[in-house]
Amino acid sequence: MKITLKDIAKDTGFSESTVSRVLNGSPKISTRTRDIIMESARRLGYLSPGQQNSSSDKKFLNVALIASDFKEGEFYVSFFNGLNQASKKNNIRLSLIGLANPKEELQKLLKEISLHYYDAAILYIPEYTRREYEELTNRIPSGLPIISNALIEHPVFPTVTFDGYSGGYLAARHLEDQSYSDLGLIQGPFERAEARYRSNGFKDYLHQHEHLDLLWVYEGDFTFKSGVRAFREYQKLNQKPRAIFAGNDDMANGFMESAKQEGIQFPENVAIIGYDDLPVCRHNQPTISSIKTDYEALGMTTMKLLRELVEHPTQNSNMLSFVSVSLRHRESS
Repeated sequence: MKITLKDIAKDTGFSESTVSRVLNGSPKISTRTRDIIMESARRLGYLSPGQQNSSSDKKFLNVALIASDFKEGEFYVSFFNGLNQASKKNNIRLSLIGLANPKEELQKLLKEISLHYYDAAILYIPEYTRREYEELTNRIPSGLPIISNALIEHPVFPTVTFDGYSGGYLAARHLEDQSYSDLGLIQGPFERAEARYRSNGFKDYLHQHEHLDLLWVYEGDFTFKSGVRAFREYQKLNQKPRAIFAGNDDMANGFMESAKQEGIQFPENVAIIGYDDLPVCRHNQPTISSIKTDYEALGMTTMKLLRELVEHPTQNSNMLSFVSVSLRHRESS
C-alpha cells in the first residue's frame, strides 16, 4: 500500500501541512521537527533510507529571540542589532518576538514554538526573578534549548550576559585616575541583578581605596526620566559629589541634559560616566564617557552556546558566561 502524507502525519503527530512543508524543503521548520518527520518518512518507506529533503543538509538553526518591555530608545536597537549580526555569522535565522506581558504569555509561547518552527529560544526578560524562571522550567516542554541574556544569580537556564561587576569597578577606577575623590552613584533598580552587579563593582572599588568617598546614591529605573529626577535630588545636596557613575547611559543622559539647562558644565562642574556606550554617548555634546558593552560579542557567545546545547542537550543548565566590558573615555569625565 502506498504511503501518503497522512500516514506520516499520523505516525509523527504533526499536521499534514507541516509534513508537506518539511518534505518540500521549507526553511521555516525547526531542525527537531524536520528530523522527526524525515525519520518517519524513511522508516515508513515514503523516502529511501539515504534520501534527504532539499534543505536537510543545511546547518541553519531557527531561533526565537523573546524579549519583554519594548521601549523606544537606542538600547534595544543596539541589543537586537548585535545579536542579529552574530546570528548571520553563525548560520542562525533569528526571529524577534516581543511580549507585552511575559508572565502571562511566555509559557504558552514556548510550548507553541517548541512544536513548530524553532530549534531554540533566547530570552531577554530582565524583570524575571529566579523563582519565576524556576516555575517556567516546570511548565514548558522538555528538550527545547533556552539561553537567557538577562542576569540572575545562580541561573536556571544557561545565561550569557555582560560582566557588570567589572563595569562598575572600571568606572570607579577611571574616576580615580581622573583625580576625582568625592563620588556619587545613580544606580538602577536594585531588585534587578544587573543593577546590583554594576553598583557593587563600583562600591567595592571605593571601599578598597580609603581616599575615595561615596557621598550620594540615588536609585533610578534605567530610564532617561529617572536621570532627570536624579539631577533634581542632586541639586538639593549640601555637599555635592564631584563625579558620578550612572548605571546606564539613559540615566546619565537624563542627568546631563537637566544639568546643562541649569548652566552646569561637564566636566568642569561635575563629571559623569555611563554604562552601555550607546550611540548617544558619541553624539552628545559634550560626548559621554561610558562602559562599552559589545552586543555582537554577546551575540557570538550566545550563538556558539546555542549550537552546543542543540547538539548536546544535557549540558549544565546553571552555566553562567560573562562577556567582558571595556572603558570608553570621552569629554564628560
